[in-house]
Amino acid sequence: MAQSLLLIIIFLIAVLTKNNLLAAASAIVMAMGLLGLDRFMPLLEQRGVEAGLLFLTMSILAPFSSGRITLKSVSSSLLTPVGLLAVLGGMLGSYLNGQGLDMVSVKPEVIPGILLGVMLGIWFCGGIPVGPIMAAGITAVLVSLFQ
Repeated sequence: MAQSLLLIIIFLIAVLTKNNLLAAASAIVMAMGLLGLDRFMPLLEQRGVEAGLLFLTMSILAPFSSGRITLKSVSSSLLTPVGLLAVLGGMLGSYLNGQGLDMVSVKPEVIPGILLGVMLGIWFCGGIPVGPIMAAGITAVLVSLFQ
């Protein structure tokens, strides 16, 4: 019952902050628990991030298939200052996401703070809810700086 209460609170906050993805995710996880589908929770914990990243990566790669991004545009864009900064940003993002995955697996107690921060970022800063792992990575870097 306590797990459902936490998920209800997360769901309500997500709805209030217009974080539709978090609202849907919390509702689905809560429904799985209420329907007795607990046996799938370990699989969700172990492979859920991979599944989400798969779909996120597919959405980013879709313009290649549609022809909106061509080999010529890729080669010319990589040699511009913005293209080089994009490579650097990709490296930094990849590093931070790796730190974030480590952080949430070693210290899962940071997850409520990260979720709250993401929701506040959406509500007050107009952010989008695709950043919990990145937020965990930034948290990991901040923790290491303050220790």
